Formats: sequence, C-alpha cells, structure tokens
Amino acid sequence: MPFFNKPAPYILALALSVGSGAAFAGNLIAPPGGQLKVTKAQLAINSPIVNVCPAPAKMTGWIFTNKPGTIQYLLARKGGSVSGPYTIQSKTGANGLHMASFTRSFDVHHKVDSQYRILIGTKYGKTLSNWAPLKASCKIQLGG
Repeated sequence: MPFFNKPAPYILALALSVGSGAAFAGNLIAPPGGQLKVTKAQLAINSPIVNVCPAPAKMTGWIFTNKPGTIQYLLARKGGSVSGPYTIQSKTGANGLHMASFTRSFDVHHKVDSQYRILIGTKYGKTLSNWAPLKASCKIQLGG
C-alpha cells in the first residue's frame, strides 16, 4: 500500500516524530541574528528644478540590514570630499525588512554638476550605494 494511502494514525505518528526531531535539531543550530550586516544602500537626490539660486534640493538615503541596529555611514562626492560619519538606526518595517533612512534638505547656492554616494565600511566588507547626481545651473543668482 503506498504511503499516502495509509490510515490517518500513521500519518499523525509520522508528523509527531518529524516535528520532535526538527525541534531537537533546532536546539543544535545557533540562534538567528549574529552581527549586524549592511546588505544594500541606495541614494536619491532631487536637484533644484529652477535656474535661480539659491534653490532647494533634497537628498534621501536608504540602508538595508539583516537585523535592526546602529549603522555608521559616510557621504562621498565623486572626485571630492567625504563627510561624516553619520549614525542612524535600522528598524524592522511592517513588511519585515530591516532598513534605515534619512532625508537632508539643503539649498544650492552655486552651479553644480556632481554625484554623491553612501559609503559603509564594516569588518564584513564595504557597501556602496549608487551614484546620485546633483545638478543646478544657477543661471540667475539672487544672492544668499
């Protein structure tokens, strides 16, 4: 008689034995978690939409991790300076993902055509975001 045609008591006994074995095996495996690791970083910049400066711009970053915790990151300008370190907390969202985000609003005062990225270095390696462009023509300078 094939296994799937056996009466219910055999299936119940099999389910109980598999369940208890899995519980025992679970006790031998290290608990989940471990060290906080950054899995991905993304950066977006909303450049000024006018030719008049000073003009508002906004930078938003997202840092994804394997669990909640404290993260330090840097902001780098392509071919230029690096600022930071900045500290941020990764939290568990409604969808179960672990993420930290930040937003910085600022005014652009001079013509700029550059790119920025997030840099995160840990003992597990480095994580780099995409390059995000910041562009402003500032054809009309109002001062400030």
